[in-house]
Amino acid sequence: MRFQFLASFILGLTLSPVPTFGCSCVPPPPGVKTVRELAAWTAKRGDVIFEGKVERVELKWKLMEAPIGDVIPAVVDDLDEDDPVMLVSFDVLQSFQGNRQEPMQLDTGIGGGDCGFDFEVGKQHLVYAYKNETGELWTGICSGTALLEKNRANLAYLRGDGAGTAVDKEAPTATNKLCGRVILTNPNDFIDSQVLLFREGSKSPAPHDESEAGNDGSFCVTGVDPGKYHLLFVKKMAESFTSFVYFPGVTKLSEATTIEIVPGQTLPDLVFQIPVQPTFSISGFVSNSDSAHLPAEVKVMLVSTSQPLLTLA
Repeated sequence: MRFQFLASFILGLTLSPVPTFGCSCVPPPPGVKTVRELAAWTAKRGDVIFEGKVERVELKWKLMEAPIGDVIPAVVDDLDEDDPVMLVSFDVLQSFQGNRQEPMQLDTGIGGGDCGFDFEVGKQHLVYAYKNETGELWTGICSGTALLEKNRANLAYLRGDGAGTAVDKEAPTATNKLCGRVILTNPNDFIDSQVLLFREGSKSPAPHDESEAGNDGSFCVTGVDPGKYHLLFVKKMAESFTSFVYFPGVTKLSEATTIEIVPGQTLPDLVFQIPVQPTFSISGFVSNSDSAHLPAEVKVMLVSTSQPLLTLA
């Protein structure tokens, strides 16, 4: 199985100072000057456009769907095709373009720099989707998809109402901020550590946002979308976790304190107490059923069954 890809992908999402892969959106043409022109340009790029309510969000990944014992070949050319995605199901409230499916389902990235859109169950969105190379519907942060309340101009254009004038005259949005301090037994031990923000109920293994802890343990995340979240402190050594702690300082998600962000709110001075977590060693022997020699590049991974997918020892 592709354990090496699994390890590098997940560890890259959670512990790298830069995303594993970047998202680059195509800007509108220079001739687009008004909100109406921008809405028309956005609509032309979508194969399917609809207003819908999110019913379900699931993680879809070949590595997770394979039965125990199945062999998944590590073919480099297939890595992009087999990347994990989020499968989103919608209740379509109004269709503007393309064939309406029942139920309406489409894919998006998991976040963390792959242009995936962070859909939340129960929220209404204006969705712009297009067909990818395999013919499946796909959407992301570059397509124009957004929460309904943040997409009023595009919605007005699609409904035939008037839209605003200049593209750059949109009203500013409130900035939400979450700040605090991590307390470690060794106060000088913040190398290779991060504070990750996960939206409550999200099925994506990628964090919603993240912040590196400063030399004094301070951290701050700005521009956080309103909602309920869990904070997670992670620290690694030689690609293994030595700390994996939920706020305010527990190791089980069921015991973690939920943090709620409301529009325009700043949450300062959160105290994140990190307990000492002992580490252990596991050894064994790997053999092939046909007694053949193992390949030169072989890794054995220990994956938690009770924590999120990103928990690799």
